[in-house]
Amino acid sequence: MKYKKAMAIIKSLEKEEAEDLAKQVYEKFEKETGKVPEWVKVMAHNPKIVKEFTELFKVVMQEGEIEPALKWKIAYVVSETLKCPFCVDVTSKMLKTLGAPEKLEELEEDILKFVKEITLKANITEPSLYQKMKNRFSEKELIEILSIICLFNYINRFNNTLAVLPQ
Repeated sequence: MKYKKAMAIIKSLEKEEAEDLAKQVYEKFEKETGKVPEWVKVMAHNPKIVKEFTELFKVVMQEGEIEPALKWKIAYVVSETLKCPFCVDVTSKMLKTLGAPEKLEELEEDILKFVKEITLKANITEPSLYQKMKNRFSEKELIEILSIICLFNYINRFNNTLAVLPQ
């Protein structure tokens, strides 16, 4: 998908402009992926937030009991629901890397409803849906799933609000 490149509402900081704490985040991205994402360069205006957010991202998306493909499918549903071009692009690429299709119908109906309900309504208005999820997942897994939903709601809304687009 192609997007017209627009500048984010808040200027991106290049590595030499960033404070030391943010520079550490840049260096980690450079080492692990070869480039620093645009959202990091924008978020770097607050070094502590960018550092802590990337740590939270790592804990939520790289650790835990939920399999990576399911995590990224959930992230894709949030991103597609909120129409964040950057996040749809990233989650699609991750799903391809994992060999998992991003098609929403590939996600179980109850999980899909759960993700969309929390993303759009910020809570669960259908108690039977929560019960279905509780029957399927442990409380620890539910916290992990909810953390994925919340994490991607944060970064989607951050990117959408500040017009951070795919590079």
